[in-house]
Amino acid sequence: MELSHMSMSEEVMEREKTRKRDLEAAFGESWASKRERMKGLSPNGHVPGWDIVSMIGKSNDDMRQEVFTLQLIQKFMDIFKAANLPIWLKVYRIIATSSSTGIIETLVNAISLDGLKKRDGYVSLLHHFEKSYGPPDSPRFVEAQTQYIQSMAGYSLVSYFLQIKDRHNGNIMLDNEGHIIHIDYGFLLGIAPGGSFSIETAPFKLTTEMVECMGGPDSDGFKEYVTLCTRGFLALQQNCDDLCDLVEVMAHQSPFPCFFQKDTAAILSRFRGRFKVSLSKHEVVSHMLYLIRKSHGNYSTNQYDNFQRITNGIRP
Repeated sequence: MELSHMSMSEEVMEREKTRKRDLEAAFGESWASKRERMKGLSPNGHVPGWDIVSMIGKSNDDMRQEVFTLQLIQKFMDIFKAANLPIWLKVYRIIATSSSTGIIETLVNAISLDGLKKRDGYVSLLHHFEKSYGPPDSPRFVEAQTQYIQSMAGYSLVSYFLQIKDRHNGNIMLDNEGHIIHIDYGFLLGIAPGGSFSIETAPFKLTTEMVECMGGPDSDGFKEYVTLCTRGFLALQQNCDDLCDLVEVMAHQSPFPCFFQKDTAAILSRFRGRFKVSLSKHEVVSHMLYLIRKSHGNYSTNQYDNFQRITNGIRP
């Protein structure tokens, strides 16, 4: 009995080591480990308050629009928190150094879906979760899947209300806890790659693979996603005036590409219209279900992903 117990313990430990290696293979060295390693190498590592931040420089983009978008996302986060909704979003720091350059805080312990899909042995998001966190009934898998669902709900709502486009898999990240994180907000509130000929017509990105990672369209996980989206929509609807006021203030004589030389009154009208303030709670549920059905496996989303694959080598 004792030998059997030890053998089982060793087997469990070996599985955990394998999963840790799989996570490191997907995401690389953890930021905590890298930070400690660099602190040990730094001649100032012993100084109280020493820290290191990962950042990148960017040019030929108006970072001020990115800052504005992240301010809106922070407002969304505040609304969800006030409503006690477990909807997850990520705000990262940006410093606009000019009208076309800036410094962006990079997301640590994360990889783009494009990068993940290019890893050897990649099969699907669900397979990645099972390989990294264990079988679907294991606590680690359930926790990671929960984080995934909560973040998917958050970014579905953000993408719909702000009309965020250019949602190829190079602009969508996955962190080592299971969260989806969208980045690069160069196209929103009516502007999109291709202009009026844009093929991104879905309310938000919700591929068949993304739904499969929730457990499939008939699963409890997907039902939780629908519930969070609906409750989040209602919370945002109640704060429609505050959000519209914020956008209106920023739109006034704005140099941001989403507003510059545009009909800002029409942009604001369409933004307010997406809150559907005239709908009852029951009607909001129906509307959210419609948005999800329209987005799930949407043909235009697949076409845009294929376009990015052909032109830029980004995996769909």
